[in-house]
Amino acid sequence: MHTRPVLPLAVWAALAAAVAGAGPLEELLPRPKEAEPRAGEWAYDAAQVREEAAPAGKPGAYELEVGPQGAVIRAADAEGRRYARATLRQLAELGGGLAPACRIRDWPTFRWRGMLHDTGRNFQPVAQLRAQLPVLADYKLNLFQWHITDNHGWRLQSFRHPNLQAPENLDRSDGFYTQAEFKALIAYAHSLGITVLPEFDVPGHSRCLRRAFGVKRMDAPKMRQIVADLLDEYSDLLDPAVTPFIHIGSDEVGPNERVPDAWLAEWVRLLEAKGFRVVAWGPGQNPKGLSQPLVRQYWMGRQVKRSGDEPYFDSQSGYYINHVDPLELLAPAAYQQPCATGPEANRLGAIFAVWHDDAAGDPRDILAMNPVFPAIALYADSFWNGRPADRMDLYGNLPDPRDPAFAQAADLERRLLAHKPLHALRPFPYWKQTDLRWRLAETAETLPFASLPWGERIIAQGTIFPQHFFYPQSNLTDGKAGCVWLGMVVMSDAERRVPLYADFMNYSRSEGRRREPPLAQGAWNPKGAQLFLNGQEIPPPRWAQPGLSGPASVEQPLLDEIWFARPPLRVHLRKGRNELLIKLPKGGWKWSATCFFPDTRGLTFLPPEPPGKP
Repeated sequence: MHTRPVLPLAVWAALAAAVAGAGPLEELLPRPKEAEPRAGEWAYDAAQVREEAAPAGKPGAYELEVGPQGAVIRAADAEGRRYARATLRQLAELGGGLAPACRIRDWPTFRWRGMLHDTGRNFQPVAQLRAQLPVLADYKLNLFQWHITDNHGWRLQSFRHPNLQAPENLDRSDGFYTQAEFKALIAYAHSLGITVLPEFDVPGHSRCLRRAFGVKRMDAPKMRQIVADLLDEYSDLLDPAVTPFIHIGSDEVGPNERVPDAWLAEWVRLLEAKGFRVVAWGPGQNPKGLSQPLVRQYWMGRQVKRSGDEPYFDSQSGYYINHVDPLELLAPAAYQQPCATGPEANRLGAIFAVWHDDAAGDPRDILAMNPVFPAIALYADSFWNGRPADRMDLYGNLPDPRDPAFAQAADLERRLLAHKPLHALRPFPYWKQTDLRWRLAETAETLPFASLPWGERIIAQGTIFPQHFFYPQSNLTDGKAGCVWLGMVVMSDAERRVPLYADFMNYSRSEGRRREPPLAQGAWNPKGAQLFLNGQEIPPPRWAQPGLSGPASVEQPLLDEIWFARPPLRVHLRKGRNELLIKLPKGGWKWSATCFFPDTRGLTFLPPEPPGKP
């Protein structure tokens, strides 16, 4: 059973002070479906929690009662008891060691809720993966998809074909997992209530596999038996009762990688004969003649027509956090419905994915340059509770704060920020943004702040997409003016020097820099973005590696190009009114602006007045 380390009373007190606000019951993530506050509180002691049986109900359902004398858990299964204890631990942590008296009834909307790590492209040590699993369990995520193979490496030891792990057949790193490490991580995850979904990606993403066997094409006759050998060897390491699914990839199959449908069907039947259910990506190669449909994991094409008998996971692009800015996480987490289409019985759940496709300078950069831990907490809520509607018009941009729907995002952010101190030893790149008040103006002219044609809409977020790179439904402009301006009034209660995060190049951690022109020294971006405070232009940092672009940049690890992996700027605010202004010419794959103050003490944010208003 997973338990937290015992913290000294002083540490509990410091955590309680740091998260002081609405109170632990109103700060839980995921939010419980029913929560009733009661009078009193209890000094948390895991050993003093009483468990009682409950009538059979929804899998994972539980009831938790906390009173001044202790806590009682009622659940019909081990899963529910585990979730109840996770809720109780969270209440105590948020309460500085004191759990508030309450009654909670809760259950998961979706059966499977998880995270994917791609360790085929960039190897992560077992210790780094192992350290993330308890965090998944803390937030009631119960699925870890382990993408073990890709073009850059077949990273699970094979005794039948040991040449797969020869250094010359691994790119970027010669790291791989021994079979003992593989089994141990699966066992550890199982002890936390987490199912591992191992993924062996064939026939696509197979450069290292083909290289190891000296073939250019996956349909070379010997590859049929080699892949069968590997699947047979690896499935012998697994118990279907613990690891019921095996993922075989099947997506993005290139001209040299397609195999006959009969081969793919044969590999599927091999695994099914051993008691495993087979998962494959969608869109992906879809063999005919199977006894049951593959479980599909959809990664694009939100409106793809799905067959009535096809169970599926959702991993749409909103859940690809290698493309997502940390502050951008809030909109899809608040408004995107996982598994939004198809019969309810086939809507299994959702997995967010960490595809750090580009070369990582250090495995720790994968956690530092992708908002992994904020995503765990935010998506835990949407995957557990679902959303009342699938608001793709709010995919990249939050609603106007005067819209009643805005309260949903503001509440989710408030809860998330209450959790940030609990992750003090981890990268947790998220800061308050819902109190910002920008307005957008569309003109190619350079005009004074007060003369710009400010629109009526108020934009309350720290990363803004005039046009979104995945979902145009959420665009703020048609871009015809060729340039937008973003303005905000910052009221300061004193003259002060403060940190400011700013960025206008919003790099993904995938596809290198080849979608963008080179970033020049002295420029915020190649299109001439500018940042002004009280009429004075604020220059960008001095870039560590300007001028990189093209496919080769995939192999040059990112350094300070990622705004949340570099220190903020320091700017001077005068007492009273300050005018913050961004000029953002159209261009680039991600037409975006990030600008916010990570420390908002003593600051108030107001929108510029539209023309004609006093």
